[in-house]
Amino acid sequence: MSLTQLESSVRAALVAHLDSARRVVLGYSGGIDSELLASILSRLRPEFPSRPFLLIHVNHGLSASADEWAEHCRRRAELYGLPLTVTRVEVELGPRISLEAAAREARYAALNRLLLPGDLLLTAQHKDDQAETLLLALKRGSGPLGLAGMLGVQPFAGATLLRPLLGHSRREVETAAAELGLAHIEDDSNADLRFDRNFLRHEILPLLKARWPSFHHSVHRSAQLCGEQQSLCDELAAEDLTQHQVAGGGLGISGLADLSAPRRNNLVRYWLRKHNQLMPSQAQLQQLEQFWLAREDAQPTLKLGESQLRRFRDALFLVNQAPSLADEVEMMIPGVRQQMANGELWCLEERLQGERLRAPRAGESVLVRYDLLGTRRVRPANRSGSRPLKKVWQELGVPPWLRGQIPMLFFGNQLVAALGYWLEQEALEPLGPGLVPIRQE
Repeated sequence: MSLTQLESSVRAALVAHLDSARRVVLGYSGGIDSELLASILSRLRPEFPSRPFLLIHVNHGLSASADEWAEHCRRRAELYGLPLTVTRVEVELGPRISLEAAAREARYAALNRLLLPGDLLLTAQHKDDQAETLLLALKRGSGPLGLAGMLGVQPFAGATLLRPLLGHSRREVETAAAELGLAHIEDDSNADLRFDRNFLRHEILPLLKARWPSFHHSVHRSAQLCGEQQSLCDELAAEDLTQHQVAGGGLGISGLADLSAPRRNNLVRYWLRKHNQLMPSQAQLQQLEQFWLAREDAQPTLKLGESQLRRFRDALFLVNQAPSLADEVEMMIPGVRQQMANGELWCLEERLQGERLRAPRAGESVLVRYDLLGTRRVRPANRSGSRPLKKVWQELGVPPWLRGQIPMLFFGNQLVAALGYWLEQEALEPLGPGLVPIRQE
C-alpha cells in the first residue's frame, strides 16, 4: 500500500505543476529516498510524454566512495531509462565551516547552474526530514519562517522546487523501496554523529517517537501552521513595502519609525529576503534602532554578511560592497564603445548640436578616473558658480557608496564630465562639433 500511496502523491504533484514546467529534474543522490523517487518517475514517465525527465547527481568528492556512487547512479539511470547528468563540486572546508552547510550550498549551487528557467526540480525529503529541519530551526532560535521548515513547493533559481514525498514518513519510503527491491547507496557519513542532523536522526528522534509515536506527523502539522503564519506575515509586509519603499529600492526611515517594532522587523526581514539577503539576527535588529533614531544627516552602517545596511538621508539601503576604484585610470578613445572599470559601457560620440564637450586639444589624453576627493571644486553646466564635489553629489541625491563608482572624464588634467550626471561648464563647445558621453546598453 505504501508504494501505491507514494506513487499517487508524486503523480498528483506532477499533474498540479507540470503544465508550466519545461523539464522534470530530480536531484538524485542514489540514497534510498531519491532512489525510490527515481524509480517512481520512471514508472510515471509514460503518463507525461510531452515533458523531458532528467536526473542530476552531484558528486561532492568528500567520500572515498564518491566515484562509486556516481557510477551506481549511472547504472540505475540507464535501468530506469532516464538521462543522467553527473557534476562534481568543490566543497569549501575549514575549521570554522560547517561541512553539512558547505556541502548543501555546493549542491544547490550546482543545481542552480544546471537548471533552466521553468524547470520543475524534485527532491525526496519526507516527514522525518521535516522533523529534523524543524528541530534544527528551534536550536537556531528561528521564527515562523524557519519553523515552517521545508515547503512542499517553492521557487528556486528561476525553477520550481517540488517535494512530493513530504507528506510521507521515512518508514513508508523504506517499505516502498523494499517492495520494489531497490538497490541504493548507503552514505557512510550518515552515521557520523558529529553532524547535527545525524545526531537528531539517530539519538533524539527515536526517543521522541518511542514516547510519542506520531511525533513526526505532529511536527509536520506544526510546520504547516507556521508556514500559514509566515504567509500572513508576508502579506502584511508586502502591503507595508508598497507604502514605505523609496526610489532606488530603499525603505523610508520616517515611515518605518512609525510602525510597531514587530511590524517594522517583519517588513525589514521581508525586504531583505526580496534581495536574497541573509536574515539579521535579533542582536542586529536591535542595532538597527540607531537607524530610526539617528539624525537625518547621519550615516550609520550595519554589516550583514557580504553586504551593508546603510542610511542615506531618510532611507535605509542594502549595499553590496563594491571594490574600490580609486586607483583605476582608463584611456578612452572617442567614437569607440568601451567598458568602464565599474562595468558600464560608454562611448564618446560626436555631436553638432546640443550641449556637448569641446574636442580634446593636441597632446591631451582622454582618461577616466574614479573616487575624486569631495573637496575638489566642480561647475556642472547651467549652474552658477563652482562648488565642492561633495556638495554636488548631495544636491543630486547620490549616496556616498555610489560616488566612488562613477566614471569621471578628464581631457588632460581638466575634469570635463561626470559620466551619467553632468558636463563641466568650462569644457563645453560653444560653436563647432563636440563630443557627448552616451551610455550604451
